[in-house]
Amino acid sequence: MPRSQYIKTCLKIVKQLCPLVTLMSTVFVIAITIYINEKISPVFVFLCMQVYLNWYSVYNISCKSNPMKVKEIQNNLCSVITQQRKVEQINSTQLPTHNTTYKFWHCEKCQSYMCKPTQHCVFCKKCFHFKDHHCFFLGACILRQNMGNFILFCFYTSLTCLYSLCVLGPYMYENINHIVKSDADYFNIFLNFGFPIALARLLRSRDSSSILLVTIFDTLMSILCICLVFGIWKLHNCLTGKQRYVNVTGRQNLKEIFGSYGLSNIIFPYNGLVGTRDINGKYELKEV
Repeated sequence: MPRSQYIKTCLKIVKQLCPLVTLMSTVFVIAITIYINEKISPVFVFLCMQVYLNWYSVYNISCKSNPMKVKEIQNNLCSVITQQRKVEQINSTQLPTHNTTYKFWHCEKCQSYMCKPTQHCVFCKKCFHFKDHHCFFLGACILRQNMGNFILFCFYTSLTCLYSLCVLGPYMYENINHIVKSDADYFNIFLNFGFPIALARLLRSRDSSSILLVTIFDTLMSILCICLVFGIWKLHNCLTGKQRYVNVTGRQNLKEIFGSYGLSNIIFPYNGLVGTRDINGKYELKEV
């Protein structure tokens, strides 16, 4: 098998498995948290619902987003060209009275001309306007249209991990207390129960339940830090104009980031479930 074909096959497998692994992992963490807590907390249910709703919103907007093709404005473009030719025949030195410019780029994989700014995603196999990146864990592309939902997903994921850590921490300490007391060197304690050493000990140790708890704890702590930092970084870039969509930058206010409903999307992602807001009157999905 050629190397390029092998890479494409691996990426295809990763694309299909990552969202499924993410979903199964979240369900597992939810089940462990409820089992240890011995009750279903309304706060935990709210956080979990927000994670899944914003995940669905990101995926839904990514699937429905279609770039503006040349066919949609072909008639307008032809009329402009015809008018320019007529004016040039009358007076070659006179500029046309109606000058409308369009910027296009040709996508070789879609075999079509698209209005800029557009970028093709090899994983979704289509073009997107104002694309940021493709998220393997969510199985969708992060665009300007769903950036607010992606930021909320990162924040609510970090909060959900924090809640699970608060439940898992005391329970884990009770189970490994005998190991902690027997080792006075706190540096060794950190090494023995730090990821990925905890995972290695899980495979070799007979006391697998304790090491499993530590591994889950370390994994949740890592996810919490990554999602929180990444969400704050994306929000800061959007507000300060450093966020780049296919070489296009510009400051965005909270309404442009989170949609027509603004900060009310924090409670419920209206813009992702009800519809999406229109940006600059073009290139977007239906208005809310």
